[in-house]
Amino acid sequence: MGPLENFGKYKVIRKLSRSMTDVYLALDSEANRTVVLKLIEHSRDDFTQLIMEAEARGAQLQRQLHASDERILEVYEWGETGGCFFVAMEYFEGRTLAEILKAERVLEGRRAARYATEICSQLGTLHTFTPQLNGRPTAVVHGDIKPSNIQLNADDVLRLLDFGIAKVITSTHNLTHHNLGSPSYCSPERISTSQVDPHADLWAVGVSLYEMLAGTLPYQAPETRKLEALIQSRKPPGPLPDTCPPTLKAIVAKSLAPDMEERYQSAAEFESDLQCFLANRVTVAETEMQSKAKPTVERPRGAASVDVRKPILVAKVKLQHKKAWDDLTNVTIALLAGMLAGLILFIPFSYFYRLSRLTQHFGANRDYAHEELQTVENDWALYKELKQRNHFLRRFSPVNPLGEPLYQNLTTAAESILDGFRNSSDTRLSDFDWIKASRCLQHALELHPYDAKARSELALCNGYLKYQQYPKLPRAALSISYFQQAESYNPRSPDSHLALARVYIYAFHNVGQAAAELHQAERLGYKLGPREAEQQGDGYLFRAESSLSRARLTPPSASAERQRWLQLASDDFERAVKLYEPIAGFSKVNTNLEQLQQDRAEGAKLRLQPVRLAGTRTRFVQRPSFSHRWQ
Repeated sequence: MGPLENFGKYKVIRKLSRSMTDVYLALDSEANRTVVLKLIEHSRDDFTQLIMEAEARGAQLQRQLHASDERILEVYEWGETGGCFFVAMEYFEGRTLAEILKAERVLEGRRAARYATEICSQLGTLHTFTPQLNGRPTAVVHGDIKPSNIQLNADDVLRLLDFGIAKVITSTHNLTHHNLGSPSYCSPERISTSQVDPHADLWAVGVSLYEMLAGTLPYQAPETRKLEALIQSRKPPGPLPDTCPPTLKAIVAKSLAPDMEERYQSAAEFESDLQCFLANRVTVAETEMQSKAKPTVERPRGAASVDVRKPILVAKVKLQHKKAWDDLTNVTIALLAGMLAGLILFIPFSYFYRLSRLTQHFGANRDYAHEELQTVENDWALYKELKQRNHFLRRFSPVNPLGEPLYQNLTTAAESILDGFRNSSDTRLSDFDWIKASRCLQHALELHPYDAKARSELALCNGYLKYQQYPKLPRAALSISYFQQAESYNPRSPDSHLALARVYIYAFHNVGQAAAELHQAERLGYKLGPREAEQQGDGYLFRAESSLSRARLTPPSASAERQRWLQLASDDFERAVKLYEPIAGFSKVNTNLEQLQQDRAEGAKLRLQPVRLAGTRTRFVQRPSFSHRWQ
């Protein structure tokens, strides 16, 4: 496409870039705003048609995502005119991370971690969002994470760019991975299968984080084919600079592990470890690295200075005196026999003494559920230290038998916390020690990595921690991915469905979806109690107030529509009352009943006043927020 000055109502300011599309900075003369304008000239070839279809789907996705999370750049419009397909979207002024790296080469560790944390946070929104495209649910991945698609403004606010092509093209389109993303940022699985999924995004974040810390890519080769072979070779990338904190090195190593199972399984997990690093807390990556570390056998000090000639000279002198030699031989034999007898007696005694002391310390009576978290961490550190110190004894190590009782103590503590919550009528998540339960399960999984029940419970705990941190949309959606993981690891447990119901009611205000989750929990043997009854009542009250608000905003001329909204509100008020009244006095039920009666009275007035009268309130009285109870 040649030089362009105007495109319809858009006045072109300058060209920003060119790849599969031409990208311009332009002024929307009608809306009087600066926009990014992407243009694709019409062509009959299949490849251009595929790009236009992908950009159209990408624009639709991005618009829906922006409605869920304002950090996603807004798409104003898209369509076809003047022989071109176009997309007009929000302009975010700043520099790309690629431009910053070109100028500064290497970023300080904490700064790089902050950027990576925000990237993971925004990817968490994408990966847990299920928009509707052509009437079908579609998973969202970015598909082209790299420094040139990451923009930062003067205040270090970060935005992801280019949601157009990669995430909606799959291998079924007969394209190679070269068309799907930048080869340097492609994961081994993506290179071999062309599959674009959340794991591909997380790998690209790891590559970008490595690049920020090292000033260079982890894998480099003179040509694409060799680069792909290198990425798929399972060889670790070169070491990061010594200035990079060891904890951050462990995070990068985990994100670029050869086996997908050893990497972060979600954007939320990646983000959580980065936040732990920034808060100077122990990370999962660091813990896993320590568990895999092998002890280094050091050469005894002074070994090189031993003079082996001296005993030989002494022996030669002794040989000259046969009687003295015989005496020395007899003494030596006696000493050796004594030492051997001592060892025979001492080693078993020492072994069983140490085993007895350690077994007592890590015995089955360790009640970690009622201990301080620091006690748990101290015991775990002691176990790891003893394990490493006695590694040379291998299967004869006195530490080996301690793993099982320690595992039982850790899982019992976590189960005790979960049982306490599951069987309690307490509505406050903050009254339960999710952090301790999470740490106990992390350590337990180091001992038994394939314990599906422990994996499920860990995902559940992390989901509640994330929900406590972000109880409102859009970030409340991050907890959904944890609860869905919990369900996938242990589909026979009702816990994940109870957790999902809570988020659907208080974050999404979707009582229908919550009711489905509670029904599934009942099918799995859980008996719903007053806590769940209140949650459902709250859900119907949320929906009733929404319908009441719609009725109030309906023009006076649309009397039938107003009556319809009022009837829907009345039905939901009735459902809420039936759930609240049997548990009156529980939690905040009385307060909610009072608010419900006020709302019903207002609905009755609206029903009798189809024409809006002067002085009618335009808003309801502010009702107490439910959200504070879950924090």
